[in-house]
Amino acid sequence: MRFVANLRQETISAFAKHETEVAAYLLSSHRVTAASLKAAREVRALGVPLFADNGTKPLIEATIARFESDAKQIRLKVTTLRRTLGEVPRGAAVPADLRDRASALANEVVEFATGISEAINTDLLIATQLEMHPTDLIAQEDFATGALIGLGLERETTGWTVGQFDRRNRRSLALWRRVAEDPRCADVRVYAVLSAMDYNTARSAGRLAAAAGVSHAAIGFAGVMLDGSATDFMVFGTGSVTLERPAPRRYVRLAQVLRGISDGYADTGKALERFHCLGLGAPAVFPIVAAALSETGMITTDATSPIHDAVRDRVLYDATNDGARATTREIVSRIVNGEEWRFVSPFSIAFRDEFGHDPAAARAAWEAFGRPPITNAMLETPGALATALPLFSDADPATKGAVGRVRIAHNHWVLGQICETYPDGPGRLPVALATLDRLCSGPATVTTRALEVARAVVTR
Repeated sequence: MRFVANLRQETISAFAKHETEVAAYLLSSHRVTAASLKAAREVRALGVPLFADNGTKPLIEATIARFESDAKQIRLKVTTLRRTLGEVPRGAAVPADLRDRASALANEVVEFATGISEAINTDLLIATQLEMHPTDLIAQEDFATGALIGLGLERETTGWTVGQFDRRNRRSLALWRRVAEDPRCADVRVYAVLSAMDYNTARSAGRLAAAAGVSHAAIGFAGVMLDGSATDFMVFGTGSVTLERPAPRRYVRLAQVLRGISDGYADTGKALERFHCLGLGAPAVFPIVAAALSETGMITTDATSPIHDAVRDRVLYDATNDGARATTREIVSRIVNGEEWRFVSPFSIAFRDEFGHDPAAARAAWEAFGRPPITNAMLETPGALATALPLFSDADPATKGAVGRVRIAHNHWVLGQICETYPDGPGRLPVALATLDRLCSGPATVTTRALEVARAVVTR
């Protein structure tokens, strides 16, 4: 399993001073500029693989924004009904008028998304992607299902059949074939972008893709991982499984979709050579991906989260704790209270060696302050505390740029290290299951409950 970094100036600059490099880069067609194309040529000259994405993310976001107000009204009615029933409403528990309203809105979403998609000049999109000189190319897709998920228009509410999602995937497969058969793409791995909402729609998608001859596939998971809802049931074929307690739907859906795709291929006696997870960068779900898909294929995943976390949220991933997120404020609080942050990435080690790291001085400064709670404002204010812990502060204009680059590179490095623990081939499943078991063995939390459900899905 490999983590693919977004090709941006932030990531290029972050890795510029070190021999350590990412496994691959991804550049989306909607981010193509003269500068990004120049950067793409440079990384390709170094032999680093490059994924050319299809630029669908902003189109999904635009579709969701268009229908969010109407979808919210439906979600509110579902929530009210759920409170009354004490469970997720489905089947006969969903009033006919609510189901009709939800289905009609879903149809509007599909019509709108299809119109946007059909307006895309496929030949121009391919040409733009090929300007990157990619090794891997994400084909144009039907993105309506991603918008439906983002809007919370679930199958139990709309009453939509598997066949209605098959139509979305047949359209995506037609778009994939157009790209895959283009002579310009003869030396590029072209990925069909599938879509699914649950196990049954995913299994059918896998069968359709296998029958079409797809050996490289991808699914967008950014919207899935932003879903904050919970579910208390799962459907496999005609059977329904009721969960003892609700679990975060994003984990359940991820496991169901991936296992469904894998089973769909197995139904045809085929297996994927490569599978790419678009927009999936949470370390806790990596073992779900590794366990759900066949061991015969290579898995890659990408996300912008290492950049956003490092720059916007001041978060570093803890390489000694399964990549857990830790804000600089939390890290400094641990340090002044007698704990330590282990410098393990080559980037953070080099920064420490150049600019220093003095926990004792930090504790002394904190004691002098009267042991107050650590705040972002304290880490932005020049003084003894910020000086003692430069990687975790934002007070020195002279090092601020270097701090940002190191945090970005460190986060990518941690995700890369975690991904590489799951081998591409036989042996990946036991490693993934062992990781899930370990993650679930700690104190009971919402996350451990979700991972337990996900484990049950991928091993069923």
